[in-house]
Amino acid sequence: MKRLSKNIVPVEIQGKRCYVGVDVHKASYYVSVLAEDGARREFSAKADPDALLRGLLGNMGIEIIALAHESGPTGYALAWACQDAGIPVVVAASSRIPRPITVAGKTDRLDCIKLADYLAKGMLQSIAIPDRDDFAFRELNRRKIRLTRSRSKLRQEIKSFLLKNAIPDLPELKRWSNEGLKILREMQLNKALRATLDLLLDELESLSLHISKANMLLKSIACEHQKCQIISNLQTVPGVGEVISYTFATEIFQAQRFETKEQVSSYAGLAPQVKQSGESKARSRLRSVGQKHLRCALTEGPGYG
Repeated sequence: MKRLSKNIVPVEIQGKRCYVGVDVHKASYYVSVLAEDGARREFSAKADPDALLRGLLGNMGIEIIALAHESGPTGYALAWACQDAGIPVVVAASSRIPRPITVAGKTDRLDCIKLADYLAKGMLQSIAIPDRDDFAFRELNRRKIRLTRSRSKLRQEIKSFLLKNAIPDLPELKRWSNEGLKILREMQLNKALRATLDLLLDELESLSLHISKANMLLKSIACEHQKCQIISNLQTVPGVGEVISYTFATEIFQAQRFETKEQVSSYAGLAPQVKQSGESKARSRLRSVGQKHLRCALTEGPGYG
């Protein structure tokens, strides 16, 4: 697949209403343009959302009925560019894209063609696309949770270090008080052990500082984005504290799109899957789908973050 030259306009699709499928990568886009009458054009382009839309609308002169791409690590830059331009966009979860029964070839060209074909047939359903502010706020909360989990893992590593080296466990370490950390700092050990423990404690102190900073930023930005009231209301529910309320508020953005509590349960991956055949009894279990961050926060509670 070659890049479309600025001086060459595909006559067979010029000025037509088209569906666009894009296989998105870090450095490149692979694009399939499918006109309503079946005319088609494929090309590759640099991963630049604005430049791609300018080329499609300007150079090729098509009218975009809708554009589709898979969700993934490249985020929502292309989707946001489409929204800014007033173009309907579908961001499809990989797990929800129809798959052939038999094993078929897979290339970037085939992937973008498949997206355009499925889009034209109405076979793609978009995930919820957060706006830039909601996405950024969610990223900050997820970063804070990762830091907190890293700190919990490091604390276990410190306790393992003490156990392996026959150093008595301290009652003060049950709550990781400043007094307990001070005792560890002043403990008489040989040079190598002392150096190792100091490195562990330095890392623990750094993580704690970053967590405190993240908490302050979350509270400040929550007020700027008018989420303080939502978070405050959530914390009136028994058992809901900062971890769950912030995670719920950031993961359940655009809450108005849910009509029932069952939809929220399904979104979080907490709706049981029921299977029944003939006279056999129905069995249900939770599937590891949906928003894993929200599901973990609701099931693990404060221990998650």
